[in-house]
Amino acid sequence: MIETIVHTEADYTYTLLRIVEGVIIFPYGMQKLFGWFEDFGGGVGIRETLSTMKSKNIPVTLGWLVILSQSIGSILLIAGCLGRLAAGANIIIFLGAVSFHISEGWTMNWTGRKKGEGIEYFVLLLSILLIVAIKGSGALSIDLWFSIEE
Repeated sequence: MIETIVHTEADYTYTLLRIVEGVIIFPYGMQKLFGWFEDFGGGVGIRETLSTMKSKNIPVTLGWLVILSQSIGSILLIAGCLGRLAAGANIIIFLGAVSFHISEGWTMNWTGRKKGEGIEYFVLLLSILLIVAIKGSGALSIDLWFSIEE
C-alpha cells in the first residue's frame, strides 16, 4: 500500500504544482499553529484558531485536524513526502471551506462590497490538490526517491 501512496513519475509539472500548493497553504498552517502571518484571518495561533472554529460550530477535533493538515501537510507537499496523503488531507479541508463559503457566491471580495469571500480561490486550490493526489509528487520529491526501484 505504501508503494501506491508514494509512487510518482519524474515529471516536473507535478513538482511545480505540488510546491506551489505547499507554498500557498504553508502560511495558513503556520498562522493557525504558531500565530505567524496575522493577516491571513481566522485566528492567530492554536488557541485563537480553535476558538474561531468553535464559534463556527466546528468541533475541536476537526479544528486540530485542520491545523495539523495545513501546517504539516504544506511542509510535506513542499518536500514531496507523502504528497498524495498531504494533498488528500487538504482536499478535505478545502471542500469544507467551499461548503462554508458557497453562500457568498463564486467571486472573491475584490471590491470590499461583499459580506464574505466566494469559492473561486478554493476551487483553484482543490483542482491543484486533486492533480497531486492523483499523479503524485513528481520530480525532486522524497516520494520519487522511494519510488525508484533498484
